[in-house]
Amino acid sequence: MPRIERIYHYVLIAFCGLWLLLKALAGPLLIVLMILALIGNRKQENQFKLTKLSWPWIAFFVLYAFSLFWALTPDAAVLERKLAFIALPLLFTFQWKNPVPIAKMWLAHTLACLVLIAIAYYDAIMCQLTLGNSVRCFSTTYFSQVHHPSYFSAFLIFSVIGLLFQKIAWFAEKPRWVSWILITLFTFMHFHLGTLAGIIALVVVFVAYISSSLSKSWGLLRSLSTGLALFIIGVSLALQSPEIKADALNAFGFTKNFIAKPNEFVQSRKEPLQGNELRLILWTASIQEVVAHPFGLGLGGMEAALKSKLIAWGYPQQAQKEFNPHNQFLQVCNEIGLLGLLLLCFILFRFFRKAIFQKAKASILFATVFLVFCIFESMLQRESGIVFFLCWFCAFESNWFNYPSSETT
Repeated sequence: MPRIERIYHYVLIAFCGLWLLLKALAGPLLIVLMILALIGNRKQENQFKLTKLSWPWIAFFVLYAFSLFWALTPDAAVLERKLAFIALPLLFTFQWKNPVPIAKMWLAHTLACLVLIAIAYYDAIMCQLTLGNSVRCFSTTYFSQVHHPSYFSAFLIFSVIGLLFQKIAWFAEKPRWVSWILITLFTFMHFHLGTLAGIIALVVVFVAYISSSLSKSWGLLRSLSTGLALFIIGVSLALQSPEIKADALNAFGFTKNFIAKPNEFVQSRKEPLQGNELRLILWTASIQEVVAHPFGLGLGGMEAALKSKLIAWGYPQQAQKEFNPHNQFLQVCNEIGLLGLLLLCFILFRFFRKAIFQKAKASILFATVFLVFCIFESMLQRESGIVFFLCWFCAFESNWFNYPSSETT
């Protein structure tokens, strides 16, 4: 392997682990990777080809940039967090002689997840020493302080996918019980994180894996039936956690009341609001803004619009927190309109189509997990989500487009 390409791969592997532990490293490491790619191009170790891999994400960023011109309260600072929509697709557009070392990148990610778990327990113990014997120290944001619990959950589930399908370097060569220890650990962490999206996504991953494993010997119908049964069992086990059970029951009750009388629901709740009822209120406000502004409110305009809605509906305390819609699809519609939503749907459709063609089960599940989280959270609003998902979307597609004969993931 040429020298610059080897260094590039080492830095890329390190990037996948280090930025999870220290988010501030994401930018500097991306700059180093881009410099190495340009040096490699100058030394003719790679070729720069602007392919269909890069242009949709770049177009996504361009839409966000232009939205500043029609936003009533433009916020250019938000655009800086979205630079990864350009940086990562361009980075993976450089075609080296060898495929991207996905298995080793996945290993770095998984090892970083183990360190994050250690940090989470340390923070929880320090919290308990400060606040006394408090259960909340070991749950949600008290437990996961480096990254928001939803993002931490997504990181862990991605490692679970790699371990299940034996796609992670080193672990793929060891006895299966080694991987299952980590799978069990990463699954158990969700009782601390308490994210409904994470629980649903995790159950979907296990059901899909077991159904896929059984389909060859049991047939499609029996394997799907088994998968459905396991889904029910998995949900039942998750509901044994008092926190998750309370969250699920609240979500069911709030949704039932919302469907019965939506207008009355969004204007009759009392502060402080619980997470699920607040999410329904935010979704309602966001949908109304989409209808009123089909081209979006621009970067910085959405927060002001939702704040006005919440104040008008009698939620001044929530309005001060400047919430986002907690749904990535509504977020895109509110900021860059229906055109932005169509572009995002096109990106995901193209990824799923290519993954299915490649029979890349792990990649299909990765994109499915992304969809599940996008229903409940604005996953591409924080740096944690943008860098993580863009990196892996582009890494998978880079190998498919540039090295069609390489092993699928």
